[in-house]
Amino acid sequence: MTICEVRQPTSHNTVESWQRREPALPAAAVLGIGPAATALAEAARALVADGAALRLVADPEYLVVLGEEAELPWVDGARYLGWDGSALTLTTHQVLPAPDLWREAALAAGTADAGSLVIVLPDQVLIAAAEHDAGMPAPAPVARPA
Repeated sequence: MTICEVRQPTSHNTVESWQRREPALPAAAVLGIGPAATALAEAARALVADGAALRLVADPEYLVVLGEEAELPWVDGARYLGWDGSALTLTTHQVLPAPDLWREAALAAGTADAGSLVIVLPDQVLIAAAEHDAGMPAPAPVARPA
């Protein structure tokens, strides 16, 4: 499974503004990167073993756990995400322009399809392919900007 990262040069398509969001979005996902992904995987594994209905998208560096807010694992260093339009973004901050515009730009920059999961963060946009019959996202190659 691969989560593709799209970073835009600072002169083109950069995230212009992040401001505090009040109230925060309800958490719909948790993102772990590096060591936080390892801790998140352990916590998610334990919750799934106890019956939590979580979906995971992973690659060697990233782990995204999706589920109901009450069932999500809580891990130090993880980023909690909520739905803002059709993209996931930080629960506590709002990005301008809107996450849907970032989603459209990220999908246009690569070969991912319209059903792909897109996460808009201050320093990057992550893309995971659309779900298929097995209920897990299928990998999709994404061209990285030059």
